[in-house]
This record gives sequence, structure tokens and C-alpha cells, in this order.
Amino acid sequence: MKKLILTITAIASLFLISCNSNSTGTNSKGEKENLTVTEANALLKANALLIDVRNPDELAEQSYDVKEVVNIPLADLESNLADIPKDKEVIVACKAGGRSQKALDLLKKNGFTNISNMQGGITAWTEAGFPTKAGETTKKACCANPNSKDCNPDGTCKQPADKKVSDNKTDNKPSATNTSTKNHLEVFAFHGTRQCTTCIDMKANTTTTINNYFSNEVKTGEIIFQIIDVDDEKNAKLAEKFQATGTALMINKVVNGKDNITDLSDFAFDNASNPTKFIPQLKSKIEIALK
Repeated sequence: MKKLILTITAIASLFLISCNSNSTGTNSKGEKENLTVTEANALLKANALLIDVRNPDELAEQSYDVKEVVNIPLADLESNLADIPKDKEVIVACKAGGRSQKALDLLKKNGFTNISNMQGGITAWTEAGFPTKAGETTKKACCANPNSKDCNPDGTCKQPADKKVSDNKTDNKPSATNTSTKNHLEVFAFHGTRQCTTCIDMKANTTTTINNYFSNEVKTGEIIFQIIDVDDEKNAKLAEKFQATGTALMINKVVNGKDNITDLSDFAFDNASNPTKFIPQLKSKIEIALK
């Protein structure tokens, strides 16, 4: 009888251990889906892979300086799932955590389990003092001499049209570099030559918001709205001022000639595909800025 009781007890113990081991989840290392930058840094030093889902133009300005990092923009992530290892600890990151959370959800949906999202993105990473590196820009040959009259201040070559027409002038639009001296609000939607669906939606939703709710303010000059191509050399100074290297949404409240810039890029990326959410929220942000 004692042997029977011991046997039953042993079987029950094994069953409980099995159940408990199965209830811990499928993430072997990434038990936490959301990591602080300190936790992420420790895993990256232990050979975890960092996937930066920002756009390449953002990386050109500042990127993570870690051993193993791959850039796959969020818009391209689903079509590049085969490039992401399932047998390795993977951490996704972006600028502030919004896009990387979407990347995490997408990877989980597609069967990835050993993954985590780094909260705060490169903003929190930089504030914590962890290593970053800046991309390098190359000057065109004609501007080897930065004092040449044929060169822009950023070292790029002036185009023939730039020598005849003042910067950033477009028909029936005020110049973004020569705005009125009175107090006003600037709403600038920046983009590069290569644009993903999210970028296009962001521009369309911003334009709709301005046209539907702030057309009078645009006419009176209280609001200056422009869509700006950062890859166009004539916009180099403006892009540098707003630190826009690619797709970005910025508002700048100019009071007594002083800039008060607010970066709405993360908001724009997070809500670009949902105009019913994007438009009223942007409308509210602009109304607050106008006060």
C-alpha cells in the first residue's frame, strides 16, 4: 500500500511540474514583452538582435551603436519576415516606442515568440547615455570648396534654378523660409523621395485637416502650411532647422520671432492609417497651439 501511495504521489508531482512549465509562456528569454532601455542594453550585450524599424533617413541622423542591429522599416516588416531569426532573442525599437510596439504585435501575429519591445526608443536610449552613432553625409564634388558661390550652406551643389529663383517659392504659396514677422503657426509635413503608405496617408490626413478646419487661418497668414521634400536641395536649410531627415510632422509656434517647435512625427506614424482618429486629434493639437 505504501508503495502504491508513493507511486501516485510521484506521478501527481510530475503532472504539476509539467503544467507549471507549460504555463510560463513561449518566450524563452523575452518573458517581458516590454523592456526598459537598460534591460534591452543588457540583452544586446549578450548577443540579442536589435531590429530598428525606423526609416533609413532617420538612421542617417542617429542610430543605435550595438553589435547586432538590422534596419527594417515598419512599412517593410511584413514582407521581410523571412529575414528575422526565430531562434534568437529579438528586440524591436524605433524613435519613441510607438512603431516598435506595432512591430511587436505584427511579429507575434506571425508566430514569433522570442521578441520584446524596447520602450522609449532611441530617445530614451540616448537620455540613458547608451551608445549611438551619427550617419555620415558626403558632399558633391563641385562643393569641395564650401566657400564656392555654387554651393549651398550644407555643402551640396546649387541647381541652376536655385541661382535664379529664391529658395522654396511655389505658386500661390508663402515661402517657408520667408514667413511673416507677425506671430503665426507653422505646420510642416516633411517627406523624402521614397514614400511608404504610412507617409502618404500622413500627408493626406494633414492636408485634409488644414483644408477642412483652418482654411481661413491659412488665408490670413495665422497658419502657414506646407508639404516639404527634404531631398530637394532648396529645402536643406529648413529641413536642418527642424532636424527632418525624412517623413516628419512638425508644428512651430512663432511668437515675437522665436520658434517653439513640437515634433508630432510619432503621433502621425501611429495614427496615419486611421483618419477618423488622426484628423480630430491633429485639429485639437493645432487649436491648442493657436491659443
